[in-house]
Amino acid sequence: WNMIQMLVIGTYLVDIALEEVHLPRRIVLKVLLVTGVVQPAMLLFSFMFLVWVLSMFCNNIAVTLMIAPFAIEIVNAAEEQARDEAAIASENEGSDSDSDDTPTDASTHEVQRFSSGLMLGIAYASTSGGMATLTGTITNEVLYGVGRIPGELSYSRWWLFAFPTSAAAFLMSYMVLYIRYCRGLQLRTLTRDVLAQQYDDLVKEIGHFSRDELLVGLIQTLQFVLLLLRPQIAKMVTSPYGETLIADPTLAILPAVLLFFIPSSVRPRQALLTWPAVHDKFDFGLLLLVGGGFAISKGFAESGLNIAIGNGFSKITESVHPFTLNLLIILMTSIATQLFSAIGTATTLLPALYSASLTSIHNPFAFVLPATIGCSLGFMLPTATPANVVVLAKSQDLSRSLKIRDFFCSGLPLNLMVIVVGSILTYISGSNVFDAQSPFPEWACDKGVTCLWVPVPGTAIAGKTVTSQACMMLQDDPAGEMCRLWNGTTLNAGPFMDLQI
Repeated sequence: WNMIQMLVIGTYLVDIALEEVHLPRRIVLKVLLVTGVVQPAMLLFSFMFLVWVLSMFCNNIAVTLMIAPFAIEIVNAAEEQARDEAAIASENEGSDSDSDDTPTDASTHEVQRFSSGLMLGIAYASTSGGMATLTGTITNEVLYGVGRIPGELSYSRWWLFAFPTSAAAFLMSYMVLYIRYCRGLQLRTLTRDVLAQQYDDLVKEIGHFSRDELLVGLIQTLQFVLLLLRPQIAKMVTSPYGETLIADPTLAILPAVLLFFIPSSVRPRQALLTWPAVHDKFDFGLLLLVGGGFAISKGFAESGLNIAIGNGFSKITESVHPFTLNLLIILMTSIATQLFSAIGTATTLLPALYSASLTSIHNPFAFVLPATIGCSLGFMLPTATPANVVVLAKSQDLSRSLKIRDFFCSGLPLNLMVIVVGSILTYISGSNVFDAQSPFPEWACDKGVTCLWVPVPGTAIAGKTVTSQACMMLQDDPAGEMCRLWNGTTLNAGPFMDLQI
């Protein structure tokens, strides 16, 4: 068990409440009706932009589950209208045709083509938006539970680091899907009347905007603000010894708990969020998956596998430029994500890379930051990310469901572009926000246990001079008295033991 599970629970409970009151669906419909967007290119952009933004505030899995069925209703209504118009046109031409085929029209094929692009757009925008915040995707939340990373990671710092890559991935996703699915497309049957009918159906189903929707929206905003201001809040809530007593999981859980106590105006004698709704919609398997990943990481450390991985990375880092290492890590994790899923890759690879950074005495951020972003670059196969899995399953409700080739043909060029651009952006933002290319930091040293912080000057990574540095205890030393510096020099640890605080 790790505090990351509590962060997942807190964010997921609020997302379930949003789904219960249908607030994201109402927001999307209202925006489309107000703007009057019906052109294919603009409609695709509007859907993707709204999903991208929502995925920053909510978990991207929940956003995809909420928006995909609603988008399917719209395109199915447009396709039904196209078939009706084609049937009427065929009847007007007379019944003396020898063909027994069902009347069709180019409009039907246009809607089917657009529906494929729209489903992929929702998945890609959800994945792109989720990487921008710590709570946007499970892979980012996994990072928050790795080693000593939580002490140096905040909601605002992560957003500054990941937002440029998120925005680039969103724009490139739209560009690829526009070229493949929207260029030269004219949807004559997807009109404002179709959107208005969908909104009327929503009002008949759940009524007009209610107090429940307002309160759930405010609680979601409260959760976001608390997580954003965590560094400032943590300074105000400390022990008499100056230790921080509050962290992101606490700030995520507190607003979620309110949902079980505030009464609903739509469902008398019930709360905004009820246990039956949580039982039906909360994916408890995620908690086991995340916990299993950290158990594997613990096994790496206990068995010494992390030492072997660290030694391997140490040899690589000695011979390659830091940017090349950044690119290789993103490429490696992106490929692993296509094959083993984003969450599986993150829960296994991030703790292993963190352990490897300690063994090789490199800044952990240089390893785990690009790896975390790489876990979100799964656009090529339907099983790569949860958003891809959701839209593939939901697309079965379309007359033409998504195929693996749809993901592959759109995702392959997108993945290649995002890997290159993402490597450049994460290298720059990682250096500026987290100083990821600096020598091994003091905060990562587990003083007196596996690491000593020694006042030994020398030259560290990239030729940078330091006045003190980490010295890792040698695992193969029976006496436990020797430690190793970054450059391979071994020291007697005895004289430095009393300096560890």
